[in-house]
Amino acid sequence: MHLSYGEVIETSTQRLRNLTQKGSTIVGYLYPHTPIELLMAHGLTPSLMRVNPSATAGFEDSLQTFSCSFTRNMYSQRANGELSSLSGVLFPGNTCDALQNVADVWRYRFPDDKILRVTYPATTQTEHAVDFLANELRILSENITETFGTSISATELSDAASLVNDFREIMQFLYAARVYDSNVISYTELVGMLRDFLTAPERGIVDDMEDRFRSVRQILEINGHLKSADLLKDGLLRRDLEKVVVPIPQDGPKIVIAGGMIEPQAIASLVNDLDGVSDSIIALDLLSFGYKTVFTPKTLIPPNQKGPKPIGSAPEPHYEGPFKAIARAILGAPLEPTQEGLSDRLAFLRQLFVKVGANGLVVCEQSFCDPDEFEAPSLEKAAEDVGIPSLRFPIDPELSDRGRLEGRLQTFLETIEDREVG
Repeated sequence: MHLSYGEVIETSTQRLRNLTQKGSTIVGYLYPHTPIELLMAHGLTPSLMRVNPSATAGFEDSLQTFSCSFTRNMYSQRANGELSSLSGVLFPGNTCDALQNVADVWRYRFPDDKILRVTYPATTQTEHAVDFLANELRILSENITETFGTSISATELSDAASLVNDFREIMQFLYAARVYDSNVISYTELVGMLRDFLTAPERGIVDDMEDRFRSVRQILEINGHLKSADLLKDGLLRRDLEKVVVPIPQDGPKIVIAGGMIEPQAIASLVNDLDGVSDSIIALDLLSFGYKTVFTPKTLIPPNQKGPKPIGSAPEPHYEGPFKAIARAILGAPLEPTQEGLSDRLAFLRQLFVKVGANGLVVCEQSFCDPDEFEAPSLEKAAEDVGIPSLRFPIDPELSDRGRLEGRLQTFLETIEDREVG
């Protein structure tokens, strides 16, 4: 039985309350490419903040007109006193104007809140970008110590990196596994595990995920799809699908969901509420809080050294320092189109649509989100280039017009089925 989206939110909120009562110091963050290993190394619990459809608005006059519905929802939650479990908030800088603006207004409106910030480079393609972000992470570490009084621990950093790496590797495989057989794990279960970890990363959660990981691998091995799933996982991580085998077509639509700061569990809820439809139609999501979070390379934290490295020994990349290692992993993830550039990004998308066997693309557009508006035409063009239809899907965090959303999606799926039959 699927939980309603409201029940999902309440479960996450209660978990944070329980952690707070046990003495955890929870720091919320809003951007998918946040260095959560660094927060954990300082003894903090990072928690990805989520929209709440029931948040009462009315505080928009404090924000600029270009603020998106995502940032407005977050600000309204704080103004309503709904974020009491958080001891602080980490905001990103240089990602988009709306996030930058809400951070500035938040600091002014709630001066007693503990606010952290990390600024990201405008481009990701150079070693200078890695150096820039590494220095920003060093500054962030110093600010955490000053703000919360907790110093970074080399042991906790190593443990945190190991935990995050295990999470990413498991989720990368499960994402790929669904492409070849959507029956091995539902999209709802997949993104539920994802959200459980991002709400509060703990070893017990990853252990449970690993049990599911092993069972899915066993099923795919029996069905003869394990090697193909592994190839797809590696190809998605490298963003090169040349060696990937196209999966066997399934009955009914097979769509890719794309977009920005959209909650994957909200999408799963919408799809599962359609008449005669289940989330098995979702081959893959390209959402910020889904695919873009998961397909991040491993963070190679340097090992603890008892003495200086021997003179003349071969250089190893992981000796470059922890801040640079975290920066390199973050910048190796799928980021924003303005950072990556569009030509390589679109070439990969065209290849992806073909290789996953998609016959439809749904482009989620967060209300008033400039990055979403910037990328949507390019996503549509990539789909058009390979002959699959696309749907622009305007959505807000509150799912305020759910009936209209369900109607648009249902009609689009019926259109795909008619094309396939025709």
